[in-house]
Amino acid sequence: MAAVNNVSVGGRSISLYRFTGEVIDSQRSSETSITSHSNGQVSSYTSHYNEIFLRDKEGKEISVEVASAGVPVRPGNTVTVLWGILGNKDKGPYTTVYNHDTGNIGHIAKSVNDLCGPHLYNMLIIVFVIVGVIGAFSLLGGSIGSSIIPLAATAGFFYWLTGRRRVLRAAMEDAAKKA
Repeated sequence: MAAVNNVSVGGRSISLYRFTGEVIDSQRSSETSITSHSNGQVSSYTSHYNEIFLRDKEGKEISVEVASAGVPVRPGNTVTVLWGILGNKDKGPYTTVYNHDTGNIGHIAKSVNDLCGPHLYNMLIIVFVIVGVIGAFSLLGGSIGSSIIPLAATAGFFYWLTGRRRVLRAAMEDAAKKA
């Protein structure tokens, strides 16, 4: 399958692919993880998935399992799924689901972040949150001058990261709507 578009996000080359077809079947599932901590606290996390079976105009069928993108689909709908492949890799994550009949489009946040985020972006987020907290405490302590740099650096980092995400989502939406 040939790429429908290429986008450069922060120096990373991402090839965009899509598959458009009629929904033959759609199933939802959930997976819950429960963790017991040493202090007696129990936490849970639930992931929702959609498995969508699509058939294109030539009769080719695919099954796509995606984390819930918030786009309802039902048999008979025309749906486009998109994915991105970073650099010269062989495969990449599904990022976008577009229901042509309802006009709903949804992005899978983790996949978008994995594709367009810088290397070690999760660690960078933690570092800049800590820097921002230090700046906030400095501001609360009355030291306005020493709080400006950490707060500005944190705000700048998150603005930069959001811009990268926005570029990829816009390219995905454009590719979906041209299907």
